[in-house]
Amino acid sequence: MKRPLLAGVVLSVALLWLAWPWLRPRLWPAQGAAWLVVLDGYHRLDAAIARQDLTGEPILLITCPATGQPTTAQRLRQRVVSQRLVPPPPLVVVDQGFDTATQATALAQWLQDRQRLGQAIPRQLHLVSDSHHFPRARWAAQIAAGGYGSALLALPVVPLAKASGSNTPSPDWPSWRDALRLQLWRATGSTGAWLAPELAARKRAACGL
Repeated sequence: MKRPLLAGVVLSVALLWLAWPWLRPRLWPAQGAAWLVVLDGYHRLDAAIARQDLTGEPILLITCPATGQPTTAQRLRQRVVSQRLVPPPPLVVVDQGFDTATQATALAQWLQDRQRLGQAIPRQLHLVSDSHHFPRARWAAQIAAGGYGSALLALPVVPLAKASGSNTPSPDWPSWRDALRLQLWRATGSTGAWLAPELAARKRAACGL
């Protein structure tokens, strides 16, 4: 009887640990104002700036240096389209990460830095991403940020050519892969990029890292 009981306790603890990034925001949510989060940029950042004009939410852009985001035009648009008499909300840029998983860990580092500095942790992070990309980006970001009490809300950017079709794709292997990589990161501090060193090297080079 003792061995099955021990196995049950171990399994329960393991399941609790895996689910913690989703449980913590429900049980003990952070209390800071919402932020918009963009992984990389391009039209995703354009959509975030357009939303910022309506909501006033600050933007966190996590991007490769090689993307050149935000562009000068995007910086100007953020200032001009607001038509406010006060400075526009922040657009914070973090030049880290060469793929979805490592950019999610950069999000966790940003939250950790805010916590260390005594700044409010956002209760919600509104992830602005492509409709085909947001399932795995949302999973990875939630695993990275959930331990700080932040809940992820996906705001998919739908291309005009696909606006009439479905914009809620089901999770696929990349979603599971990045979720597993983030759980590995929680356990070991590594996303497992070393398992594919040549691919990681190419991505780092392409990102200018």
